[in-house]
Amino acid sequence: MEPFASVVEDEGVLLRSAVVNGFTIGELTFPAGYVQAPYEPELPYLAVVIRGSLVKSFGSGLPLAAGAAVTMPAGARHGARFGPEGARIVIVKGSNVAFDRLERLRGLGLPARRLAAELRASDSAAPLAAEGIALELLAATARESRPADRAPSWLATAEELLRSRRGRCVRLGELAGEVGVPPVRVARAFRARHGVSVGEYGRRLRVEWAARELASGDRPLAEIAAEAGFADQSHFTRLFKRYLGTTPGRFRAFQDR
Repeated sequence: MEPFASVVEDEGVLLRSAVVNGFTIGELTFPAGYVQAPYEPELPYLAVVIRGSLVKSFGSGLPLAAGAAVTMPAGARHGARFGPEGARIVIVKGSNVAFDRLERLRGLGLPARRLAAELRASDSAAPLAAEGIALELLAATARESRPADRAPSWLATAEELLRSRRGRCVRLGELAGEVGVPPVRVARAFRARHGVSVGEYGRRLRVEWAARELASGDRPLAEIAAEAGFADQSHFTRLFKRYLGTTPGRFRAFQDR
């Protein structure tokens, strides 16, 4: 079977997209240095950068790098300038997507990469899987952007500590001590903000980093696994498949299509 998503190219921009149950899901690949002329989107959408970088312009600039996401309301006029590596961006849009304000988010990289992989899949389950991941992204966006549940300021520091120490195990007590908050409060904040434990969030960050490395070069899998702090390549493969639904080798092969 052929992949269920269609592929078109216009002015060097590659769009792989499909419509599933009222949602348009897609992956846009922009070349290095590409300049997108200002326009007003007709429908609201979520955009997640999975590779490269760009600056969206709304009078002032909004820089976005790999791992960053942004909610875009309908009619929000903007342009964009892409970085020296270009960018790959996953989008979910539709009339049933409700974003009433521009907001920058993080923590959506893994499901976005899974969605990009499903757009390349050629089995009969791909449309259903893609729809499920799109809904997962929208649910995660709603959780991240709830005004009533704004995260405490120290949580961003804790998240950054986990990102910077991906190659080793970080204990809850160690993390709590560095941000000056009791461990139980740290655990509750992570659960409320991300829906997972601190340990699970850390594993997710390590897999997300590994996925970016796999997509951006040809380093050996064992080398990436070791640098990400996995005990061995089999452990790495098990967790990678758990989060992204495919093995590291197949994931890398998808990136070359």
